[in-house]
Amino acid sequence: MQSAETLITRRTALGHAVNGVGALTLTSLLQNDLVAKPGIDARAAQFAPRAKRVIYLWMSGGPSQIDTFDPKPDINKLAKEKPNVTEAPFQFREHGQSGTVVSELLPHISRHVDDLCVIRSMQGDTNTHEHAQTFTFTGVAQNKSPVPTLGNWVVYGLGCESKNLPALVSLGEMNPSPAEPYFLPAWTAGVMLRNKDKQKPGAEEPVVPNLNNAWLTREQQQRQLDLIQRLNRSHLQGRTTDDRLNARIESFERAFRMQVEATDAFDISGESEATKAAYGLAQAETAEYAERCMIARRLAERDVRFIVVPFSRPPKSQALARTFGWDSHEQNNELTPILCKRHDQPIAALLADLKQRGMLEDTLVVWGGEFGRTAGSRVGKRGREHNCNGYTMFLAGGGVKGGYTHGETGPTANGVVRDKVHVHDLNATILHLLGLDHEKLTYRAGGKDVRLTDVYGNVIKELFA
Repeated sequence: MQSAETLITRRTALGHAVNGVGALTLTSLLQNDLVAKPGIDARAAQFAPRAKRVIYLWMSGGPSQIDTFDPKPDINKLAKEKPNVTEAPFQFREHGQSGTVVSELLPHISRHVDDLCVIRSMQGDTNTHEHAQTFTFTGVAQNKSPVPTLGNWVVYGLGCESKNLPALVSLGEMNPSPAEPYFLPAWTAGVMLRNKDKQKPGAEEPVVPNLNNAWLTREQQQRQLDLIQRLNRSHLQGRTTDDRLNARIESFERAFRMQVEATDAFDISGESEATKAAYGLAQAETAEYAERCMIARRLAERDVRFIVVPFSRPPKSQALARTFGWDSHEQNNELTPILCKRHDQPIAALLADLKQRGMLEDTLVVWGGEFGRTAGSRVGKRGREHNCNGYTMFLAGGGVKGGYTHGETGPTANGVVRDKVHVHDLNATILHLLGLDHEKLTYRAGGKDVRLTDVYGNVIKELFA
């Protein structure tokens, strides 16, 4: 007779991790290659960390830095002379004690500039969406063999502080998926939740599907777990040095705890009305991202190590904005305000909430996309094309320098002219802030030591407080 372990393959179980925390629990129970207490006990950082966790506000599609954080007044002059250049009509002004310059499209975020470390000199390697997205999170272009994401590497390096929740969660779909760690140990797999707009019409699906057993009450599950644990510990007697058996027992205990803890972590109904209002939960434009940001804070409170918050796509009623999102090839000056309005208030509220709770100092918040935009596009489209040669991201909290603007691009954002920060540099810096040396965080795969930053990357210490 086949055992349960042989009926479900590891790859199949990991593939179902996109369906929620419950599926990840299943994965944990079926691993054959677990090491001692995988993904449960926090590991020691390689040196003193400035941050304990990351919240990555992922603006997939490529926001226009020209219309948000990197003003280019010369573009308006060029727009009068060249039909393929799109004017930049939005006003910028200085904010905070630092005088950081921010667009009028981000009135809420602009109130928090003294906590922001704005990097105007980001640079990537490719202008293709899928390749650039994968490159941002993995350091490898899409046309190469799949590799783990930044989040998987962080979990591998630091383990999981939470005994009841996964260490890596994406609050919506994204590319590349953190649910598959590829050559890293299976316990570094994350959870990627489904987008609500892709659920079946009329279906009452929870934010975290497959979490609870529909056929057993929690009390019945507890009794079942108690029986299994007694049998396991009886079997463990005389085998105390068997790390894999210990890990299996730990995983069963964790599975039950996750059902209780995860249900609470994703339930925002108990948040105060003032908090809900601050995030913009009652407003149609901001509600979806407000919910994601609130859940991100709740997960951070529960020591989830790496949280990705993908951008909120506009509704079908805004057809062009829904089609393009941040990818404003057409009608940039109509689309960018829509996307900014959907994200500005929730992000500002998240920053304020973390700071008020004393969490911002050890939570690294990252904002940005896979690239930025050019000054113009095809004639008549009034858009902006992909630009990996000079774009903007910002960091906040987690030991970075607030009220600081780093780097500079040319008059039309057509390239970096000062203090370049390559994607490899950013990832090396994020790891460093978490207490990890990007050159020493390696894993043996395919006959060589592999690392997130390959043979590149410099820690940008000018960003540190």
